[in-house]
Amino acid sequence: MLFYDIRKPLLYAFLIFTISIFIGWISASNDPSFARLILGDGYVNMTLENIENGNPLAVYGKQGEVDMFFAITFNNVRVSFFAFVAGIVVSIGTGFLLFQNGLMVGTFFSFLAQQGLFGSSVLIVMLHGTLELSAIVIAGAGGFVMGNSILFPGTYSRLESFKRGAKKGLKVIIGLIPVFILAGFIESFFTRYTMMHWSIKLGVILLSAGFILYYFVIYPIILHRNE
Repeated sequence: MLFYDIRKPLLYAFLIFTISIFIGWISASNDPSFARLILGDGYVNMTLENIENGNPLAVYGKQGEVDMFFAITFNNVRVSFFAFVAGIVVSIGTGFLLFQNGLMVGTFFSFLAQQGLFGSSVLIVMLHGTLELSAIVIAGAGGFVMGNSILFPGTYSRLESFKRGAKKGLKVIIGLIPVFILAGFIESFFTRYTMMHWSIKLGVILLSAGFILYYFVIYPIILHRNE
């Protein structure tokens, strides 16, 4: 029911993230230097070197599985928490973080597309990215809930409205922790096998997308209708 209540902030977060992906894609497509500006020279040069070596996304296999799992999971939780906390700046901070992350995603895929690797890279990155990126968007919705509680207190005092919004947003973040753990597990133990058959990759992506869509969008609507 919480996610039914925050369906509008969730939609706003999704739109900002999606639009910023397109902006990143178009910008990188029209300006060859844009990818280096957003992703950094080090990452671009490393990727180009990996492409020459025949494994464009070898970065996912450079670290041990367990160490990578803990590092990635911690980073994912950190990013989601920042997306939530940034909402205290009357939602502007959350919007900026969503835009920044979406811009990086769009730039990244545009860069790989220019190397002729879009199809294969999507299947690899979205193995874990489906859960990871979805959770960042949902965390952003939690940030908007808190930020909007300051902007639009309604019949409550601004302080009371903020307390309620912060509590509701924090529930969103806590509820996302298992999603980030699963995303970190997939990235650490499965994404590194970039040569696995495309059908396995697609199956994991579809299952992940189906879970996100059902649990956070469809199921809340069903619960509301059955009240």
